[in-house]
Amino acid sequence: MAMNIKYRAVKAFLLVAESRSFTHAAGALGVTQPSLSAQIQDLEDTLGLKLLERSTRSVALTQAGEEFLQRIQRPLADVEEAYRSALDLSAARRGTVIVAALPSAAFGLVPHALARLRTVHPALQSRVIEAHTDQLLEMLRTNQVECAIGPLSEAAPDLHFEPLLTDGYYAVFPHGHALVGLANIRWEQLLAHDLVLLARGSNAREQFDRGLQAGSHDDDSAEPVAPRCDVTHIITAASMARHGLGVALLPRLALPELNLDGLVARPIFAPNARRVIGLMHRRDRVLGPATRYFIEQLRAVIPGVESGLLPLA
Repeated sequence: MAMNIKYRAVKAFLLVAESRSFTHAAGALGVTQPSLSAQIQDLEDTLGLKLLERSTRSVALTQAGEEFLQRIQRPLADVEEAYRSALDLSAARRGTVIVAALPSAAFGLVPHALARLRTVHPALQSRVIEAHTDQLLEMLRTNQVECAIGPLSEAAPDLHFEPLLTDGYYAVFPHGHALVGLANIRWEQLLAHDLVLLARGSNAREQFDRGLQAGSHDDDSAEPVAPRCDVTHIITAASMARHGLGVALLPRLALPELNLDGLVARPIFAPNARRVIGLMHRRDRVLGPATRYFIEQLRAVIPGVESGLLPLA
């Protein structure tokens, strides 16, 4: 059978017992002394015990009151601390935002949102996990993260997907390269050149491979697709291109954060050279306060991020 424990009555008793003063306890609770006396009387009636002995000059605990005080001090303090902690979490006075994102989104989008979040909720900490699309989905489904940023190429009824922006791909190469005279580039035009591609397993690499393979079918004289350099990080690919090691194929979302000095960037012109980057989370999970605050700032920065991107082909 559930007990109807009245917090204010127990707190009233605790304050009187600790201060030995009805006047002080009433002031601490923000009530009148008659109201305080009524709360303690109600507690005593509920317990069927006399807890306090009160005279005109003093307040004393009965034996039952002493025992009750010892039993409630720590639990009540724990309950109040848990309540304050929950309020702090709700108000973003503490907590950690954990965001999983594609490397290009972690590089070109997430910092904008976290910078805004820090100005609004400076006490929040953050952790960013860079991962490929299949890993993002796995982390969401196993509750390792509450939200992820990336593409969703296949239907996933268990996930909510909110489109944020359309990403495209660019060929990046040094000034003086044979491709520099082209305003935009088709997949098949890349086949005669050394290529620097992001590592297999990434969403970008999957699209590159499909696009390049489609281009080779359109051009019977083309060599089989074989990248000269296979790299893990976007910044490494840009450095390879700068040193003349090949044409780097990179997502446009990452380009504004890269050092493109000495490099030329041209968009890939093809229907399959685009992808939608979006926010994902489980439909059956309630997002925590820190994650919700991050998402608010993420949505707010999208127009500014898009305005700073190179145009789509």
